[in-house]
Amino acid sequence: MSILAKLLGSHAPFELLSKHLDKVMLCVDLVKPLLDAASNQNQDEVKRIAEDVFRLEHEADEIKLKIRDHLPKATLLPVSRGDLLNYLKTQDNLADNVEDLVLSVSQLRFPSCWTDGGMHDELMALADYSVSAAKEAANMLGRFERLRMIGFAGDIIEELREIANRIGQIEAKADRKQFKLVQMVLEIQDPNWHFAYSYVLLQVIRSLGKMADNAESMGDYMRLMIAD
Repeated sequence: MSILAKLLGSHAPFELLSKHLDKVMLCVDLVKPLLDAASNQNQDEVKRIAEDVFRLEHEADEIKLKIRDHLPKATLLPVSRGDLLNYLKTQDNLADNVEDLVLSVSQLRFPSCWTDGGMHDELMALADYSVSAAKEAANMLGRFERLRMIGFAGDIIEELREIANRIGQIEAKADRKQFKLVQMVLEIQDPNWHFAYSYVLLQVIRSLGKMADNAESMGDYMRLMIAD
């Protein structure tokens, strides 16, 4: 380890940040299984996944509080304290987005006319974008840890910027998919389609879109933390 890395070490908040990310990503990994269960009208599975998400989100919150409580202003950090706290908040928002998704999906059974149609495929495509963006953002933290240990030098900085660019591209695709889905919901003319269906689906679409937004924000804050 370089002398600079030792001087800038302050391991505890970054180790906790990684543990927090582990909990967050366990939530993210449940997004597509949750939507699959809802599509298949499997309410028991929806309930089981919901309980897992609530537990994981709570555990993530506890770690988040530990980081905040053990990050006094006097701590010598290799990055801005404000940037680190903003990054933590944005990372935590991913778990909150999944929790919001669970709350929406649990409100009612998805209608069969939705689960068998093109809207379902479009929604799952949006979920793919959102989960992919979150996973790209998660990969950044591991590389950042390596960068921190070697004293903020080398090719890793450029790798992180490239990942941030990829996240931005995925988020743009998610935005377009989100816009298309909202249009599809608003254009439904089926007299048997209840307003509640539209409301819940719009909430689901919004939660998935916010996941991609927060993943992009994680990339943006990472850019700030590695800026020259």
